[in-house]
Amino acid sequence: MLQSMRDNLKGTAAIIVAGFFGFIMVIGGIDFFAGSSGGATDKVAEVNGEKITNLDLQRAIQNRRNMILSQYGDNAPADLLTDERLRGPVLQQLVTSSVLRQAAQDSGMVMSTAAIDRETVQVPAFQVNGTFDPQMFRDALRRMGYSPASFRQVMERDLVLQQYADSVSGTAIATRADAEEVVEISMEERDFDYVVLPVTDMLGEVSVSEQEVQDYYAENEASFKRPEQVAIEYIELKPEVFAENIDVSPQDVRAQYEQEAANYQASERRRAAHILLEDADEAKIAEIQSRLEAGEDFAALAREYSDDVGSSEEGGDLGFTDGDVFPEAFEEALAQLDVGGVSGPVETDAGTHFIKLLEVEGVEPPSFEEREAAITAQLRNAEAEREFVAALGRLADLAYNAETLAGPAEELGVSLQQLPLFGRQGGPGIAANDKVVAAAFAPEVMLDGNTSDVLNLTEDHSVVLRVTEHQPAGTYPLEEVRERIVEQLKREKASMQLAERAEAFAEQVRSGAEFAEVAKEQQLSLKSSDNTRRGGVGQRGQIISEAFAMAAPSSGSAAIKVFATDSGDQVILQLRDVREGDFKRQTPEQRQALRQQLASLSGSAELAAVQRYLADRADIEVVEAQ
Repeated sequence: MLQSMRDNLKGTAAIIVAGFFGFIMVIGGIDFFAGSSGGATDKVAEVNGEKITNLDLQRAIQNRRNMILSQYGDNAPADLLTDERLRGPVLQQLVTSSVLRQAAQDSGMVMSTAAIDRETVQVPAFQVNGTFDPQMFRDALRRMGYSPASFRQVMERDLVLQQYADSVSGTAIATRADAEEVVEISMEERDFDYVVLPVTDMLGEVSVSEQEVQDYYAENEASFKRPEQVAIEYIELKPEVFAENIDVSPQDVRAQYEQEAANYQASERRRAAHILLEDADEAKIAEIQSRLEAGEDFAALAREYSDDVGSSEEGGDLGFTDGDVFPEAFEEALAQLDVGGVSGPVETDAGTHFIKLLEVEGVEPPSFEEREAAITAQLRNAEAEREFVAALGRLADLAYNAETLAGPAEELGVSLQQLPLFGRQGGPGIAANDKVVAAAFAPEVMLDGNTSDVLNLTEDHSVVLRVTEHQPAGTYPLEEVRERIVEQLKREKASMQLAERAEAFAEQVRSGAEFAEVAKEQQLSLKSSDNTRRGGVGQRGQIISEAFAMAAPSSGSAAIKVFATDSGDQVILQLRDVREGDFKRQTPEQRQALRQQLASLSGSAELAAVQRYLADRADIEVVEAQ
């Protein structure tokens, strides 16, 4: 089971890295965080007596928001980021996770300390050049407000939850009959011919009257609604804005390096291996110790005895530590060993360990050349940070009651930026941020012409703005949409005329004429598509979709269909043959991969069913939002 978990948890580790544990906080709950603020401990839901607090929910919402921003960047739709939009689904996920986690606990599922430590040292975010780095580990935890103990709790809860999910989804199977049915449909092939009558060839031959334009505008007025919009000017402060104009002298870089070198203390990292016995009796411990004392190979004994399945396969190798990766008793015993030495039995919460010191690695200070670029960036960023803080302290006073932000921008030495009209759903750049949208549409800013308060979007990103143009909600005037209406009406007229020609073409074929001959007579380009499978984009995709929507032709005949594409082009399509996908034509590797994929889909469906079942049986209370 543990090895299966290790294989599947590579994805979990990657998720931890990508979101700095954000995903874990979303699916695992966050009641282990220390501290609270006003209302933080208020209950938003309760699952079988286990409380989900407002702090849990707010942090989970923020992490979901961060995930959306990492996916879309500055183009993230503003309506996807609001608390109102995220609260429901995020709270539901927290409830579902709580139900599953309780089921895992009721089933007796646990994760050993050794297994958690093993996964921890393999997290890429804690590694340098593929090797666990304790300083990276401590720095990452400090940024997220974790202690090693609280992080271990995060890992344990997530691994146990994943273990339970895998125990359900990992047992699903797919039969050969299932795979054959999927292949018959998904790999079905069709042969067809078609010709396209382009609507653009007819646009010059049709005309649209003024009355038609006015009638269309009146009948489709709802299509021309204009939302309330504002345009803004703004000052944006970020450290990098100032960093661009900061020069760092070589003398300062050299001085900083020499200070680092003087303060540097050479350190050692120790590479450990262990044999873990989770529930061993004295006889078994004595047996292993006897074999070790007899000089038997430690790695071989680890593979034979160790309950840490992940490390046992590698001879018990746990990687490097600088003294605070493993439990205190483990670290103390390791520190007493010489390279190649093996400890006696060592007790920790995980069980009994026999520990071997594989290697000691000294860490020497890097050269000036290795540190020069980093120190230069560090000094530049430090100065930029100081300038940022100073500018931020002056921004509110400079912008207060300013009729334009041009003066304050010049005073601070930054550029004045502008955004064109956008609505309450947000817009490009900073207009994708909810705080910016709310400030821009606040009555005192939008209507009274006041400058907004300083908006702290993040710890090092602040904005102040003014509305430069306000357009109330209404309907776009006819003159602004006239060209669009004329284009639409012309396409509709031209397409209708082409439809008559296309139906005449199809009728000739239905009466016995050859499709290719009719196309040749009408000087139309005939296109054939053989061995075609489902899919495609644009007009080609639409044509394929129409071909697969047709009933298979009867023996010795062809099926004919006329349809218009989204652009107004008319298509005449002749379906000649339909062949089901053949499972036997797939290679053994393809068959196996398909069955595995189907099993995975089935496993996901089974897990969803278990979630619903557990939720139906659980005592769940959800507090309505105020």
